[in-house]
Amino acid sequence: MKPMHIQKIIQSIGIIFLLLANTCFAENIIIAPNTVISHSRSYNNATLDMTNGSFIINNNATLTITNCIINGNISKKNPLLITVDKGKLNLSHNNFNIKSVGIDPHPTTQSLHYVIQLAHGGLNMDSNSFVVDHSFEVGLLITSADIQTTGINIVRNTFERFHGVIYLLGTDNALISDNILTKNTYGNIVIIGSNSKILGNTIYYSGNNRLGNSIDLIDSNNILVSKNLLLTPTCHGIYVFNSSNVVLDSNRVNGGITYAMSIITYPEKLKTDDEIMPLVLKHTFKNVISQNITITNNFMSQNRYGIAATDVNGLDVENNIFIQRFEDVDARKFWTNNNILLQNVSQLTWVNNMYKEAFTQEVNGDNTKTDILIPFPKTGGISL
Repeated sequence: MKPMHIQKIIQSIGIIFLLLANTCFAENIIIAPNTVISHSRSYNNATLDMTNGSFIINNNATLTITNCIINGNISKKNPLLITVDKGKLNLSHNNFNIKSVGIDPHPTTQSLHYVIQLAHGGLNMDSNSFVVDHSFEVGLLITSADIQTTGINIVRNTFERFHGVIYLLGTDNALISDNILTKNTYGNIVIIGSNSKILGNTIYYSGNNRLGNSIDLIDSNNILVSKNLLLTPTCHGIYVFNSSNVVLDSNRVNGGITYAMSIITYPEKLKTDDEIMPLVLKHTFKNVISQNITITNNFMSQNRYGIAATDVNGLDVENNIFIQRFEDVDARKFWTNNNILLQNVSQLTWVNNMYKEAFTQEVNGDNTKTDILIPFPKTGGISL
């Protein structure tokens, strides 16, 4: 082989190794504390070291982070990783590895520490992974109840072990779609606002055996909650509080120690340990009562109870399937009786709802009627 050919081969190999190096070993960028983004900026294919750092977005700037690894520490001295003061945040295809440093677990109170805090501005989160190392300490996202936000899109992300995940506390026109939430505590998806959609999300073990509803709608209007899969919530599956024109359609709520769906009014009737109590006490309500609530085509399986409603004007319940298990005939009759479950509900529509007894592995359990779907009566309870 001629020397010139050998030299070209060596050069080609060198170029290949250079390309591989640039592809496999992303640039490591150390982010300083309180790094201000006052002009639009992007980070791509890099590792952002935020163990001592944070971003503050202002001046209507946009921060875009794409295909990055973000390693961040949250502590009492650094309670927020990213603050959108006045601007926009775009996050796409990133891995956020969050460590909680020096924060004591507090499973029964709301977090004061968050990865993202949004005031004036917008937020797009698409196909990111967020993981925190300790439970009951750090929240993921919170907006301000005093500053109206709009147009937030949170799609195809994963969230694990956060103490409060998506808190949109004054937000209109939000889309929360196709996300996976696993073992997050306190509120998983919480909305105060209007014209928003919660679609196709999967929520595993909300509450993590402590406090935590899967979906909370508080003083909200024109909300669609559809095709979500809620698996074994510690508290409520879907909780609707002082809201109107809400549609809960084609959701699956499997397991759980309390109601699959609960619709209520009046703050004074909340229990003192209810997770949404701190929000309710601070909030000035626009809706004086829950009204025009539609519950259709849902599958509620092995929850302790199915649907409860108190002080509601206009409740339409149609084409739902309830699969429950009770110790005896009297308990079944009592806890499937809408005279008990639905208190002070006016304009009730109850059509084509069906019940099936859940299968049990108990030695003395009666499994003889687990294959039969029977009509769930409007009043009086189930008699198998």
